[in-house]
Amino acid sequence: MRPRFAELIEGLWKLDLMPLALALILSLCLAYLGIKLLRRFVLGQTVREEGPQSHYKKSGTPTLGGLFFIIPTTLFAFYKFQMKVGTEIKLLAIACLLFGILGLVDDLFKLYKDKGGLTVKQKTAVMTVLAIAIAFYYLYLGEQQAIFVMPLSNEVIKITGLWRILYLIFSAVYIYFIVNAVNLTDGIDGLASSISVLVLLGAALFANFRYLPSELASALTYFALILASTLIAFLFFNRHPAKVFMGDTGSLYIGAAIALIYLYIGKPWLLLLIGFVYVLEALSVVIQVAYFKLSGGRRIFKMTPIHHHFELSKWSENKIVVVFSVITVVGGVIGYLISY
Repeated sequence: MRPRFAELIEGLWKLDLMPLALALILSLCLAYLGIKLLRRFVLGQTVREEGPQSHYKKSGTPTLGGLFFIIPTTLFAFYKFQMKVGTEIKLLAIACLLFGILGLVDDLFKLYKDKGGLTVKQKTAVMTVLAIAIAFYYLYLGEQQAIFVMPLSNEVIKITGLWRILYLIFSAVYIYFIVNAVNLTDGIDGLASSISVLVLLGAALFANFRYLPSELASALTYFALILASTLIAFLFFNRHPAKVFMGDTGSLYIGAAIALIYLYIGKPWLLLLIGFVYVLEALSVVIQVAYFKLSGGRRIFKMTPIHHHFELSKWSENKIVVVFSVITVVGGVIGYLISY
């Protein structure tokens, strides 16, 4: 029997809110002090020449802000999860951290060596290896049974036997795609942070649909809410006009966290709905590049990722964030109705 919405909210209301509050406060403190340090050491963003001209004024804005929510989330993940599934969630947190470290290396390359950062081949190779390794662990080494919950029917399918091979391929591609999509979404002030808070709140809701072991559901819920709390704190400084950017350090970490939480929930397909903005951002780039090559230089969008198209169509950054956030909420509602 699936829980009613009121029961889901009641379950979330009974959670211990202290770790969430402490994580938020720690993130606020780190951001407040960290921005000053980043400015002191001149760790500022270099704006891409091919980006919108309106972004040139943002050059020099401190970057590496992803550390302000990665550090509290990681600390509280290791502090909070002492239950039976604690090891599993800690490994999940470490997997996210590895993507964050990749982003940190890329950001540092941009600051100190080459403003283009790591090459596409370098990032693709590392991200591919990480995605395959994480998917392999989830399917073959993890303590939790890998599952896939069918849309509409909500039939829970256990991934066993030869199906593991196919699901391994799917999971690796899915992780790689979502991480890239979140990275592409981080292009204007507060966009990736706002969308990700909503997607994580949705994850906390979807994790409690009673087909997961209760301890796993609780752990996934806390992990999602702790990260959401730290992102809310980060938004105080990342909203327009941004005082700090998360950089690839933050966006790759968030992408990995969201991809893995929904994978463990058994409903990665939900990101087609509640994560529609991520998917749209990534597909807009693919469509633009493909059409440009096939048409001999013509474009469908004024600029991609698609939030830049709307910028060049005279939408303000705040309007884009609000509209894309509404789309995310609508996608979440549709996802809930399909899941119910």
